[in-house]
Amino acid sequence: MPGLTSSLFIGLSGLQAQQSALNVVGNNISNVNTPGYTREVANLTSNPSQVQGQTYFGSGVSLDTVMSVRDKFLDLQLTQATSAQAKYTALYAGIGTVSSTLGDTTSSGLAAQIQSFFQGFQTLAANPGNGAALTSVVGNAQSMINSLQTNYSLLQQQQAAANQTVGTLVTQVNTLTSQIAQLNQQIVGSDTTGSNNAAVDQRTTLTNQLAQLVGINVIDGGNNGQYQITLDSGAATLVSGTSSFNLTAGGSPGSSSVSSVVSGLPSGGDVTSSITSGQVGAELTLGNTTYAGYEGQLDAIASAITGQVNTLNFNGYAAGAAATTGKNFFQGSLAGGTLSVTAAIDANPSLIATATTPNAPGDNTNANAIANLQFLQGPIPGIPGFTGTFSDAVGNLVSKVGTDSQNFQTQSTTQQNLVSALQTQRDQVSGVSLDEEATNMMKLQSGYQASAHFLNVINQLTAGLITQFGGTAS
Repeated sequence: MPGLTSSLFIGLSGLQAQQSALNVVGNNISNVNTPGYTREVANLTSNPSQVQGQTYFGSGVSLDTVMSVRDKFLDLQLTQATSAQAKYTALYAGIGTVSSTLGDTTSSGLAAQIQSFFQGFQTLAANPGNGAALTSVVGNAQSMINSLQTNYSLLQQQQAAANQTVGTLVTQVNTLTSQIAQLNQQIVGSDTTGSNNAAVDQRTTLTNQLAQLVGINVIDGGNNGQYQITLDSGAATLVSGTSSFNLTAGGSPGSSSVSSVVSGLPSGGDVTSSITSGQVGAELTLGNTTYAGYEGQLDAIASAITGQVNTLNFNGYAAGAAATTGKNFFQGSLAGGTLSVTAAIDANPSLIATATTPNAPGDNTNANAIANLQFLQGPIPGIPGFTGTFSDAVGNLVSKVGTDSQNFQTQSTTQQNLVSALQTQRDQVSGVSLDEEATNMMKLQSGYQASAHFLNVINQLTAGLITQFGGTAS
């Protein structure tokens, strides 16, 4: 049977194993408030038995591994929910910057300015040749143009900001994917299972940060380096093992031109339409679709108003004139940034066509016709499926902005609640419980004390033997 020396080694192994496990508990406790930290568990295992004759004798205990407690499926759910929450939060913030201006219901708002423009013609119809009324019509037209341009310019500015943000965010994506690939290298190069827990925690934290920027899928092959991250659509690989692949933002940063994102894979390819989640997905949606759609509706309303007014003014007669004016009331376009009152009319408001017959100073039929355009029910080219008045079109645009804002806010709140619920579940699985660690600490303390007591007993026995044999020898 094993001797006292073997017993000493058994007792020593118990001390060392309990001490190592206590270190794990201490590390958990010290990181109780560390963001992204995953609780560790010390796995103890019996040492190989010694065989003497036909009897097996234990040889103590050793620390086998230190493992992090993770639920990979829960981590994946949290990653995906984080992407969706970041997307809708960014969309809601983006819409909020334009909703107050487009939805202005005061006298300075767009709807009120359009109404004032047509009401100016109603006033003019009561006295077609009145100079003050003619001048007022021009002033109202300029105010309407200013309101249209203010709203359109705001949308262009926000579109340019969204496109610029895409470039900034893509740079952050590339930084994170590079760091994740470097951590993969550290994890692969680790010699001992469990010794890479800190690197794995850091990788998980960076992966969640990446998920806030862009929708991703994560394939975790464990510690063998087969950790792969792709866009959630699968259109491009961002990280594969120890390699990362950059994205490139296209378009013109700082301009309102359409923004695009190209994959850095050897095969390349535009992946813009495949990025629909995260902050990048939100900014692409805002810049390429949402703001552009609002701009299109606003330009369509402006084109319809100016086109119909121009037709009537071109073919009508100024008060008492013998010939048609042959002049448009407006020139340029809203989208082109050149919309204005025609220079000739701006300089000489008497060229406004108030009559439909020549040499009729009191004829107000054309002024009334222009004023009544505000009540005209009809389609507006550029706004598919719409039929109604100009005021209805503006109201629909304002309603669209408000509805989008409300939907994005609701989705953001829903996703935030989901993220919070998943984070709570994650904390229950992977987080540090001080009560549980206190229990483990007392258990390990008892084990350590028992091993120390065992060693003391063996030491006494050994000392007794030395004393006994020493006495006999003398």
